Amino acid sequence: MTASRTEGGGESLTGRINHLFSIAGYRNHLGRWQTFGTGEAADLISRSEDRYGVRVSRSYLGMLRSGRYTNPSIAVVIALVRFVNDHLAEGHPEITVDWLTSGATTTAPGTAAGRPPTDWADPADGLGALADRQVQHIALRAGRMTPELRDRLIAILDTMEGAP
Repeated sequence: MTASRTEGGGESLTGRINHLFSIAGYRNHLGRWQTFGTGEAADLISRSEDRYGVRVSRSYLGMLRSGRYTNPSIAVVIALVRFVNDHLAEGHPEITVDWLTSGATTTAPGTAAGRPPTDWADPADGLGALADRQVQHIALRAGRMTPELRDRLIAILDTMEGAP
């Protein structure tokens, strides 16, 4: 992922979520770019539960944006990323779950341009494997680790993947 994806996003999850609202929107009836409000985004996500996988209330999304809630479920994170990528300003690079959850600004090993590997369950957006509960559990635990511990975990996983 390039640094341009994080401009204005800040180092906190709250800052990155608020940044999403500055880059996602639509052309109004006058052809002008208009960003989504919190309630509008929550309503659109909830009305398209089949696409986004969750229902998100206006108040919950508002509390994520205000910083009152700082630990959304992986399903909500995935829904926000999908929603924003569905409504990005023209020419803006796609947002990844990795960027939203960690603010990562570099390409992860084994991926192209910060995107997940293509062998994940949902090739359309690379997020399908995160729907598995065991994968969610691992991701949530890894999210609480220090960067050094995550590097060690990745090394262990790389070793295991290479084993017969």
